[in-house]
Amino acid sequence: ISCKEHTSIKTLKSMSMRILKSRLFVGVVSFFLGALLVFHGVKRKNTASCSRAPVSDLNTTLATFGHYIEHYNDERYLGKQDTFDPPARKPGYTYRSTTYQAVYDKTWTNGGYPAQSCWGCRFATDVIAKLKFHTILDAGTGNGALTRLMRQYGKNAYGIELSRAALEKECPDLLSKNYVEAGILTNLPYEDNSFDLVMSSDVLEHIDPAEADAVVKELVRVSRRHLFLSISLKNNGAPKGEAEHTLLRPRVWWHKLFQKHGAVVNEEFLWAMQEKDSQYITENQKNCRQEGDESDGGLFEVCSVSNTWLVGKREQRNVRMHRSVTENGELEPWFFAFRKI
Repeated sequence: ISCKEHTSIKTLKSMSMRILKSRLFVGVVSFFLGALLVFHGVKRKNTASCSRAPVSDLNTTLATFGHYIEHYNDERYLGKQDTFDPPARKPGYTYRSTTYQAVYDKTWTNGGYPAQSCWGCRFATDVIAKLKFHTILDAGTGNGALTRLMRQYGKNAYGIELSRAALEKECPDLLSKNYVEAGILTNLPYEDNSFDLVMSSDVLEHIDPAEADAVVKELVRVSRRHLFLSISLKNNGAPKGEAEHTLLRPRVWWHKLFQKHGAVVNEEFLWAMQEKDSQYITENQKNCRQEGDESDGGLFEVCSVSNTWLVGKREQRNVRMHRSVTENGELEPWFFAFRKI
């Protein structure tokens, strides 16, 4: 065939594919609209079988459908995916610390935490693979290891940490470039909606219960869309006055607190990450104990089971033989995922 005929055939194929795709999209949308309208009609029939549904009710149904679609359109809420500009600063920000900074300075510099340890690094690549984002805040970055890893993967990553001593000792290069800085989670230095993703790895269990509301409010404030956290639900056995777990609350308590400040549970991402195994609900449980606060969220059971798992970065080979599990079979680390709405 001639070049002209060949080009015509290619053009026709291209047009056919576009038509097919558009019809498929229209078909999917039509299916959902039809399902909603049928549901709407059945509901109306049950309440007033002889009356026609008012136009206002139909508009409400369509508006609800549109809101549902937009609610899950994450990309609409994300920022530029190719920028490495630093996040804008909150007007009037003034650095503050807390009375317990000295505790974490000591923990980081006197061997309480292993050098270059990184709780979040173990699951960071899963987050990168499963969630679209570019700008990220590591809230409670410690030695900056997760911030460093995210930058190695091409993310515009920043970290904030209570312990200035940890930053100065373990990541002075990141500190000098302003990729990490000292600060507190109740007073973040960034403008609203600064990060596609706010991430935090085993940090919130360490905060003062009186500060929980303010911390969650700040984390949601600076997020554009996603929040992903690991929060320990078990006592770490640290002596009083050291880096102890001062805020142990059940999952539903945390979900309600984030929802209060405008973030809803991202169910599909949460259960793509959280490990849950029903065999541990009844078998081989040891050292079971009640955690939590009876007057604030209630008590819940946490047990120890024989389950080998890797903590932190793979190259550190921090393998543990036992693992904690909640009464419904959720194994540590305990993940929490939210969408800001």
